[in-house]
Amino acid sequence: MGEGALSGRRIVAVYAHPDDESYTFGGCICKYTEEGAEVTVLTFTRGEAGTIGGGSDATPETLGEVRELELEDACKILGASDVRIFGTPDGGTKETEEGVQAIVDVLRELKPDILVTMEPHGVTRHPDHIAVSNMTERAFERARDDGFPKKFYFAAYPAAALNAFNAGLKERGIKWLDPDDPFYPQPADDQSIACVVDVMPWIDRKAAALIAHRTQSDEIINWLPEDMRGLFLGGEAFQRIHPPREKGEPAENDLFTGIR
Repeated sequence: MGEGALSGRRIVAVYAHPDDESYTFGGCICKYTEEGAEVTVLTFTRGEAGTIGGGSDATPETLGEVRELELEDACKILGASDVRIFGTPDGGTKETEEGVQAIVDVLRELKPDILVTMEPHGVTRHPDHIAVSNMTERAFERARDDGFPKKFYFAAYPAAALNAFNAGLKERGIKWLDPDDPFYPQPADDQSIACVVDVMPWIDRKAAALIAHRTQSDEIINWLPEDMRGLFLGGEAFQRIHPPREKGEPAENDLFTGIR
């Protein structure tokens, strides 16, 4: 267990695919593990239905195995010491009792201070993301009687941040996804954001983790100019589900606000 202000504290992050953790939570993993917290990443699929890019020699038959190794490499870069894969089908993950119970079991085993997953639209409306978000919320409600997790957050992309990123791309003449694309990130209402963590000090490690997801690296990180990384990756934003946000409560800048 690491030494530091958060030694002995734990975070559980639940996601659908390898690389989801790096996009929306990679900087926080760096930050909080440096402070001594332990981070568990629970990923439901192996990502075997994903694209193959980045010059990888993976094949459709080996992609799941390759992406599992990429996940381990990325989490090692970020500092997550505990990586688990549940093993549901990529592109076919459904909201099931078995999936909910798997998360409950992890929460009761580890008793985390913080639980994180994607917001209910799955950020990109991917059906697997939505199913995992819903299962995580159900698991939280079932496990919370034990007093853990102390705080529960949805990772989200604020509208203002997404608009700034798109404006930066347009200024450079870089074409990205059309807003009508089914996997275009869905902007969250800025007023719904309860916490924004500045992860710029860890931007290089976060980018390195995304590059470690080599088969998926053509999606953004391989073509994104280095001086624009901060616009898309430099802040990690969250909606707080528990405890409920009080009316007029200012946004936090630390997931451990109030429980350090």
